[in-house]
Amino acid sequence: MLERERHRLIVKLTNERSIIALSDLVDMLDASEATIRRDIAALDRNGELRRVRGGAEALRPRHQHQLAGVPFAMSRDVNVAQKQAIAREAARLVEDGMSVILNAGSTTFELARLLRGRNLDVLTNSFSIAGELLSVRPGCRVTIPSGTVYPEHNIILSSFEHDGTESFAGEVLFTSCYGLGRAGATERDPLIARAAQKLAHRAERVVVLADSAKLKVRSSMIVAPLEEIDIIITDSGAGAAEIELLRSLCPDVRVMEAATATKPPSLRSAS
Repeated sequence: MLERERHRLIVKLTNERSIIALSDLVDMLDASEATIRRDIAALDRNGELRRVRGGAEALRPRHQHQLAGVPFAMSRDVNVAQKQAIAREAARLVEDGMSVILNAGSTTFELARLLRGRNLDVLTNSFSIAGELLSVRPGCRVTIPSGTVYPEHNIILSSFEHDGTESFAGEVLFTSCYGLGRAGATERDPLIARAAQKLAHRAERVVVLADSAKLKVRSSMIVAPLEEIDIIITDSGAGAAEIELLRSLCPDVRVMEAATATKPPSLRSAS
């Protein structure tokens, strides 16, 4: 990425979040820590942001809480082929007439694209997913919870227990995550983690969609322990030791090639 483009993205992300950690910028921009430090210093000298310990701060901070993690628009462009292969496998688990919960995320968005036009009852906290499902008629009946809109992550989150999700009975939850490992599926932001937990409680089965990059990162906020996950779908970029660990605690781990997928039994026909 050219320096000019990095500077533009750093200023944009800092303004959106009010304050952003150096480590987040390193992850999002795929650049070294030394490079990002130099970028922040240059932007500080130019009066485009304020350099702070461990990151950068906007000159005019916003008051709304900014969520931790990679913005939706950026995550959509990462590991696209792997996410599409995972989504194809997940779509094979869905039969017409099912009640399905789709948690916000770039991989679940790819799944939503495959479910357009299907006769499904869907609960989602993602505007992008809702819009995708409603773009074809006849199609899904879509329910969204109440709460605050966070445009950067394209998600609706509520700090209150009663946001509408408690009235939905899902046969299956499809969710992505920030990281996946021995502790289970994890998130970086407490609001996102709590929302995913609430959705998991509304579903009979939990299916985690995690490309192999997610198996290399960790966070302390657990969404679902491995033993509470029914199916994990990942891709062949995962290491043998990582897959072995997942299979030691999860009954069904599926490893997909980016170009192909085989047809498993549906959730309804599975025992």
